Formats: sequence, C-alpha cells, structure tokens
Amino acid sequence: MKTDEGKLIDIEMQNSALTKEVHYRFQIYGARMIDHQVNRGDLLYSENVHEVYTILFVNDIDRDNLLLIDTYMPRNQLNHVRKCNLLTHHNVYLPFIDAVVREKGLKNLSRIELAIYTLYHGITDDIIALNSEVVTMMKEKMDQFNEDEELVLAASKRQLVKIQHHQEKVRIRQEGKEEGLKEGELLKAKENTLMLFKSKYPQEDILILENLTLSQYNDIFKALIENKDLQIIKEMIK
Repeated sequence: MKTDEGKLIDIEMQNSALTKEVHYRFQIYGARMIDHQVNRGDLLYSENVHEVYTILFVNDIDRDNLLLIDTYMPRNQLNHVRKCNLLTHHNVYLPFIDAVVREKGLKNLSRIELAIYTLYHGITDDIIALNSEVVTMMKEKMDQFNEDEELVLAASKRQLVKIQHHQEKVRIRQEGKEEGLKEGELLKAKENTLMLFKSKYPQEDILILENLTLSQYNDIFKALIENKDLQIIKEMIK
C-alpha cells in the first residue's frame, strides 16, 4: 500500500516459524521496494524516492527478543539510526499478544494491541463486548471478506493445501521412522551373524556375508547356532 505522504508499506502474513530463510526473504522484499523506485540514468531520483516499511505478522515468538512488535532500522556503532533512513522493518509476533493480555488485561490494550489480538484470536464474544471502534472496523472487514465468494474460495483452497502439506509431513516422518526401524533391524541381524560366523570360522572370508537380506541373516544365524555345516551355510547365502 501507499500512504498519502508517498510512503510504501508491504504487509505480509507468515504462518510458519520465523527461520533464517524468512529473515532473508523479507529483507530482500524491502530492498527491492527501494530499488524499484529508481530508474537507471535518473539524475533526480532522490526527489522520487520514498520511505519503505515492511510489516511481517508471524505466528511465532523470538525467544531472544520477547516483544510483541520488534522494529529494525540500520544503526551505527553509537546506536544512532542512519540519517535519511529509507527502510524500517517490523516483526509482529502474534502469539506474544497473550502475554500482553495477561499483564495488562483485555480492556487495557492499545488500539494496535487490540487489532493484533483480534487478528490472532478472531472476533470472539469477549472482543465484541469491548464495543471498541477497532473491533467494529475489524468485524466489518471480516464481513466483507465472508461476502466475497472468490476470497472465501481462495481461503478454503489455501486451508486445504495447508492440511495436505501437514498430512504429507506426518506421513513422510512416519515412513522415515518405519524405514529407520527396518534398517536398524537389518544392521543388528548382520552384526550378530558376522560376530558368530567369525567365532566359528575365523579363517573364512566374511565378505560372503555382505549385502544379504534380513531373512538370510536370520536363517544363517539360526544355522550357526545349530552348528550346521559350513557348506550348508554357503548354500543358504547363494
């Protein structure tokens, strides 16, 4: 969006954790917004450049900076903000609003805190009971959204994609666990068989026991326990 003063504001919602890659991405967004205001060869570019603000609403908390709104601007070694600064970035840590409410109480929230609380928790009965101008505005926006079939459809599709991605992650983790258990069982059977084979036939080349199946290792281990003839074991390997 663009304010009446020409300031450019990029507002983003990030539902996942605030990772290093997300930090990089939003710094790039801000840098691009500055860069796109300047054309090559424009000698009077300074007259057309406006301040840029990026606001990131994130469903996460920065454990190193326990703040609801964390603001970043370039500063020098004396902690002075850069002169004629063009880029300001705000991280809004949505879950932290609950800590603010516990400290201040719902009725004592500022306008921006109340807006953030409503964004995070939705239009609840305790919010409506406040009879606040901020809540009324937020409810009107929500009603406008719900009346727009295209927006509702887009949100529903997005929610389905989120559910799909979550289910895929759960399935992949489960399959990984099962695969890991199988590999662990195979490795254990191999180690036990090799140990017993070397104790009974120390002169034999143990390479013949490489790359066998779990079933083969179990059968050979059983044959070794039963003191079966070496030739029988080699036949089992074949």
